[in-house]
Amino acid sequence: MPTTTPSSTGTFDRNENLKMCKSSNFKRLWLDNRGAVLVLCAEACGSCMDAIARYLQLGENAMHPFQVIFARMSMTLVLSTTYMLWTKGPKFIMGHANIRSWLICRALFGFFGLFCLYYSVHYLPLAEATIFRFLVPLVTTISCALLLHQSFTVGEFVASVLALIGIVIIAHPTNINTHFHNKSLEHYSNDLEKVSPTQRTIAILVASLGVLAASGAYTCIRMIGERAHALLSVIYFSVAGTIGPALILLLIPGITFTIPCGWQWAFLVLLGLLGFALQFLLTKGLQLDKNGKATSMLYSQILFALLLDWLLWGNLPNPWSLIGGALVITSTVGSAVAKSSSQRNKVFGKNDEERPLLVNRTEAEDTGPDQVIDHEP
Repeated sequence: MPTTTPSSTGTFDRNENLKMCKSSNFKRLWLDNRGAVLVLCAEACGSCMDAIARYLQLGENAMHPFQVIFARMSMTLVLSTTYMLWTKGPKFIMGHANIRSWLICRALFGFFGLFCLYYSVHYLPLAEATIFRFLVPLVTTISCALLLHQSFTVGEFVASVLALIGIVIIAHPTNINTHFHNKSLEHYSNDLEKVSPTQRTIAILVASLGVLAASGAYTCIRMIGERAHALLSVIYFSVAGTIGPALILLLIPGITFTIPCGWQWAFLVLLGLLGFALQFLLTKGLQLDKNGKATSMLYSQILFALLLDWLLWGNLPNPWSLIGGALVITSTVGSAVAKSSSQRNKVFGKNDEERPLLVNRTEAEDTGPDQVIDHEP
């Protein structure tokens, strides 16, 4: 019968303590960063969703953007409505009478913004189309300053000008592009060589209109504040994104419905699931964030977009896109950081109109566990 010596017992205890210490460190690391990890996963879902939307619009059996929106938003509508019925959300289905007009405006702006996004990814690389989203916070700041009389600082004005310059550089007008064109750079955009300069210019203009529409949607959300459940706003948006494309596909000649084939069925279902996963992971991540790391993860979407562009279509951003994108992202991040630091010593009230667009820790703490923060236009 084996006997246990004091030395072996001590070794066993040390090993157990070491395992417990490692487990404790890992748990602490997870608890400190779980919010950022969840938001990172949410941004990955968002980029995959955009990539699927682009894939479905390319090829022999290409679908119209309205058909992609219909598939995407109809599933979001079903899942969101099911969630609200299950949790018995307040004032479901219509919301308070005094904010229904704002909810309708939010839905219409959101629908138009989503169409502009899906149209632009048909002619622009995924990363370039994603960059336009970073303009939304700046444009929303200007909109809220004009309509809600919120502050608009000199720094935010400078950031807006830099972002606008960045968009012009991304567009690289033909005369500038011809002057500086170098054949050694042609490999940067192999997948888009069939896109004409006119199509590209139109796509950039549409993407810019999408920024205005998304800003309008966010401004409406500010006006609604906490007078409606956050998911109710998503449901209104989903209704517009389902009924609108369905009517357009049925009534407007030339816009046809393409019967999905093969893997397209699976991609359409995955599109809807990723959209709902995006909402859930983003909400939970911002709620669990303790140190502001999660908010910074919102900007990781451009990295996922670049990766998917390279893996799926072999696209690398050209120097114009890199310079312009860097200006847009730098100005947006700088504006968000400056606003966050200036408001750190302020106490947020209950009215959502007084809160910044990008959610920080204070706002996440005020968000109930059953609320969903809207991440889309």
